[in-house]
Amino acid sequence: MDRMPWATYLWPGAPQWWRRGSWSALAFSIGFAALVNLALAATLLWSELFTPGVRNLAWTAVAAIWLGAAILSYRWDRRHPVRQDSGPAEDAFREALDHYLKGNWFEAEHVLGRLLRRDPRDLDAGMMLATLLRHTSRLDEAEGQLDRLERFDGCEKWELEIRRERELVGEARSQRDADAAPAAVPPASEEPQEMSDAA
Repeated sequence: MDRMPWATYLWPGAPQWWRRGSWSALAFSIGFAALVNLALAATLLWSELFTPGVRNLAWTAVAAIWLGAAILSYRWDRRHPVRQDSGPAEDAFREALDHYLKGNWFEAEHVLGRLLRRDPRDLDAGMMLATLLRHTSRLDEAEGQLDRLERFDGCEKWELEIRRERELVGEARSQRDADAAPAAVPPASEEPQEMSDAA
C-alpha cells in the first residue's frame, strides 16, 4: 500500500486517527492543539501573566512533542502498513463472485476480465476465471488459464485447487467425448439375418 503523504505527519496523532481510526490518537491530537493554544495565548494575549521562562518552556514542549510525534508516527507507519479492508479491486471481485454464484457467467467473466486487465497476476480472479471457463464448457481456455496461473509466483496457495480443477476439466472432456461418440452400429453379421427374416 502507498505511504501517507509527508504533510500528514505534521500534526501529532493525525496519521493514526485518520488511517486507523484510533480514538487515543484523536485525544492526543486534541491535547496537542490545547497545548499550542495555551502557548499562543501565553505569548500573545496574557504575556504579563507568564514569565518568559514559562513561555519558553511551553514552546519547547510544543516543538519537542511535535517533532517526536512526527518521527514516531512515520516509523510506526513504515513498520505497520495499513491494509484497506475494501478497495475497488475487492469490490469488483465481490461483484464477480456474486455473478458467479448466481450463474451469470457472462457478467462474471466481464468483471473478472476487467480485474485481470488491471492486475494480470491476480491469482484469485484467475482461478475463478478458470473455473468459470470449465462451467461454460470452454475446456481448452480453462486449461490455458490454469497453465498461466502456474507460472506466477505465489501460485502455491492454489496448488490443490489447480490440481482439482485440472481433474474436473479432464472429466468434463471425457464426458463431452463420450456424448459426441457415434451410436454403436450393429455388427455386420446380424444384418443378413435381419434381411432373411424380412424376406
